[in-house]
Amino acid sequence: MNERIRCAAVPGVALLLFTTACGDDRVATGECRGTHAGESVDWPIDGVYSRLERDRFGLLPTELKINYVPAGLDTLIAFGADAELTRGMSLERSSGPVTVQLLVQEDRLVPEGGTPVKWWRATRSGAGGSGPGFPLASGVPDSATLTLVEIDSDFAEGHFVYRYASGDELTCTFNIPTPAAAGDGGGAGGGGDDDDDD
Repeated sequence: MNERIRCAAVPGVALLLFTTACGDDRVATGECRGTHAGESVDWPIDGVYSRLERDRFGLLPTELKINYVPAGLDTLIAFGADAELTRGMSLERSSGPVTVQLLVQEDRLVPEGGTPVKWWRATRSGAGGSGPGFPLASGVPDSATLTLVEIDSDFAEGHFVYRYASGDELTCTFNIPTPAAAGDGGGAGGGGDDDDDD
């Protein structure tokens, strides 16, 4: 009798451990809302591209890859930013948010010194091509900030705000998982970036 109970319990325990260990995959959430090039916008985050890239040992750079889908625009099909943070950075929600000024330097934004943000690169894709930089319709913001709310081994949460000379303002929120937490199959969470560009 005991043998039968034990044989029936083993598959049940194995299934419980498997579902508990795997859990549900995290999904990137967020949006870009406000005014861009004189138009009111509400762009959803790109849940496939937007990720926190880091390795569990803190040996590779910690990077944010954030992308939004500008719905309803023919000239702009992607809008976002990439950023590198201090290697292995973590931030608890209870510590309060960290806000970093992104300073205008020619045609780009540069994080103020002495902060956990090493670099910031705007990205866009549209009819005129894709890559780093700002859309031609809006140009470079007059001022910008990045606020980090929480960063742990599996996800990063925060928002950035772009303010333009025209009075336009965009607030872009993000809660982005690592590839492993999103179920992308990477496991290591390093995002495959093995170049050492310190």
